[in-house]
Amino acid sequence: MSFFEDIFVGIGQEIFYSSFKWIGISIKWMFNLGKKPISEIRKENWNTRIGFIVFLVLIGLIIYFVN
Repeated sequence: MSFFEDIFVGIGQEIFYSSFKWIGISIKWMFNLGKKPISEIRKENWNTRIGFIVFLVLIGLIIYFVN
């Protein structure tokens, strides 16, 4: 049973990692006003960290406005 759990956990981690990375790429692209191509931004560092920070800020704003 733990084999299937490990598979699902691994898939979930990859989905979260790639979604945070694409959020970071899109934020960096908007910050650069589209002057740099996305293919160049994808090769840069910090995309996942920026995406994770934006995700946390959005969750914080949702919690703030709900209360």
